[in-house]
Amino acid sequence: MFAAGKDYMGRKDIVDRLYFSDCRRFAELMNAALYHGEEVLLPGNLSLVRRKYPSLSSACGEQERDVLMKDVGQNLCYGIEIETESDYGMPERVLTYDACDYEYQMREIDKRHRERKDYQSYRERKSRMKEGDVLLPTVTMVLYLGEGHWQGRRRLTQMFRLSAKSRNLLGANLHDYDFPLLEADYMDPGYYRTDLKEFFQALQCRRDKAKLRELFLTDDFRYLSPETQQVIARHLHIAQLVHKIEKEGLPMCKAFDDLMEEKLQEGKVVGRKEGRREGRREEKIRIIRQMIKEGFDEALIHKTTRCTGEEFSAAMR
Repeated sequence: MFAAGKDYMGRKDIVDRLYFSDCRRFAELMNAALYHGEEVLLPGNLSLVRRKYPSLSSACGEQERDVLMKDVGQNLCYGIEIETESDYGMPERVLTYDACDYEYQMREIDKRHRERKDYQSYRERKSRMKEGDVLLPTVTMVLYLGEGHWQGRRRLTQMFRLSAKSRNLLGANLHDYDFPLLEADYMDPGYYRTDLKEFFQALQCRRDKAKLRELFLTDDFRYLSPETQQVIARHLHIAQLVHKIEKEGLPMCKAFDDLMEEKLQEGKVVGRKEGRREGRREEKIRIIRQMIKEGFDEALIHKTTRCTGEEFSAAMR
């Protein structure tokens, strides 16, 4: 029904990262995914971390997590990977991000000790840390904003092809890696107190334009921040709605109504054109039938009316 332009798709990742980097939203998501709603993560304890890792999917370049936060209250790092398509290799990707984060911490520890020149043995230099040094644990969650259920793998061992016998023999020595997952279509929007409530409500109605309009008319949607309106519009896959909100400065409800009215008028224009086209076709078939009735040669009928084979066949029925 609506087209998604190249620029619209290209900017969606950037908009998502900014939106979910908000400490209140981030804390709410993580508390829901990991702590059954208990307020373990507090927004005031979170700080955004920017780290780039070597890209393992190409010969050169770097990759960056979507969102990575440090919780100074718990001494933990939390990451969110935002996906709109399922990824069969997601367990390996999450493992790689987390491993790269630990490697980054190791380099920083080693760097500090070398600057202080306080290594006292070969073992410490080889280890790149002292016995009392520790790493901050990293937990990465996948937030799936696509439609329906996540179709990708959830565990690293699901990417292996091993016989049941081999798995049993290896037992706990076959190490696994998985990640917590939140699926937008199957979350309870009423659980959230931030504007994530309206965000998930809108996504769950993305295929029902009538329900969307009902939502947009409620007070909760009328007074959403421009930031939230933009990210909702982008995930509804309506590029024209994004344009009206961002470029024309219209509130989301007004922009949606204007867009639906434009589509209605376009439909009427197309309908009138289709009607005229169908009328001309019916008139041509009537003329062909009259010529057949009067005994005109088929070749002459084709030459005179320039009819198609389908039109001639229709006149013969």
